[in-house]
Amino acid sequence: MYKRRFRLPHVVSLATLLLLGGCGYFGSDEKLQLEQAWLAQDPQLKQVVEHIRAKGIDVVAQSAAAGTVSACVAEKLKQDPLGKLVDVEGALVESAKVAELLGDLQRVMEQEVSIEQITSLLQKGADVTAYAKSLIEQQGLEQAIQSLKQMALASEQFAQQDLGAHFQQLLQECKASN
Repeated sequence: MYKRRFRLPHVVSLATLLLLGGCGYFGSDEKLQLEQAWLAQDPQLKQVVEHIRAKGIDVVAQSAAAGTVSACVAEKLKQDPLGKLVDVEGALVESAKVAELLGDLQRVMEQEVSIEQITSLLQKGADVTAYAKSLIEQQGLEQAIQSLKQMALASEQFAQQDLGAHFQQLLQECKASN
């Protein structure tokens, strides 16, 4: 039987992935609950993360008083090659290895995506689209792809670490130093 494979234009396919992500097909309520539970252990860190997600890292870095946990977290995230990904809810408990996540993100953003690939992503419960959506919203498609390449190069030292573990370690360093 002839199997027809539809190729969607790059922008349309990415938009489809992002729309599916926005409709709840991607992302995990479990991850959100785990993240909320982790943040509930420290209301100050929870407030900082929520503020960064609402206002952006740069705004928080500029407005936070020197020597505060907010200033530390914002500055560390600005300097961290993966800092931009903290905007995605669930990132603080993301179990994907940094190298794999960045590779998946880059493949999704650089290729035309077929219906089969979308189906595969749905079946795997790919949270990749949430990260792609966040980067594209912040930077636009071309700049987001460039940022991914820079992240991949700069994150070699913790490429095999879970993204969530990386962020948790960064946040705990700020909490410990204040």
